Amino acid sequence: MEEIEVVSTACLVFTLCMFSAGIPDCWKMWRTRSTQNVPFLPFLVTCINNLTWLYYGLWKQDSTLITVNAVGAVLQSICMFTYLVASKQKSRPMSQIFVGVVYLTALYLYLTVVITSRTVLVDRLGLAGAGITMLMYASPMMELVTVIRTKSTRSISRPLTVATFFASSLWFYYGYLLQDPYVQVPNFPGIISSIVRLYFFWRYPVEKVA
Repeated sequence: MEEIEVVSTACLVFTLCMFSAGIPDCWKMWRTRSTQNVPFLPFLVTCINNLTWLYYGLWKQDSTLITVNAVGAVLQSICMFTYLVASKQKSRPMSQIFVGVVYLTALYLYLTVVITSRTVLVDRLGLAGAGITMLMYASPMMELVTVIRTKSTRSISRPLTVATFFASSLWFYYGYLLQDPYVQVPNFPGIISSIVRLYFFWRYPVEKVA
């Protein structure tokens, strides 16, 4: 098996593990009919990210990008649906969904109506995907403010951190093998943010309950 096929398979496995991190929250919301302490925006941003990269994968005819992001978009959609069912205040998440739909519609119209060159279209789509990916990876850094203030890592997920580290590292290398900077570069912040969080797990270990 060629190196790129091995890396592609590893990207698929670890990214799906990362996307699956929201499943426990979904089950909790469904069981308790409450969205307490579960933010909606990460589900939406990740879904938009998945849809953007799915479109990019279709244009690039990259089966790894297509598979990962199609499954990711379905998982995030399920999480969003569960949130809406469980939430008592639906106006805020619905307004965020509306903004997301407007963004995706505007992006699609720009790419299909304004852009006439296939090469330029793929470049613009890659830039859009890279920007959203960097935003998605950078957003958990806000959690570190709480970690530093409380000197506790209870607010962040160790499995998600590990999965994010491997997923972003593998996508970075996959982008390098493909010579595709749009895949490679935006995953670098994911590597850095994961390393920082892993450091805090070492710096502020969670105390074991006797």
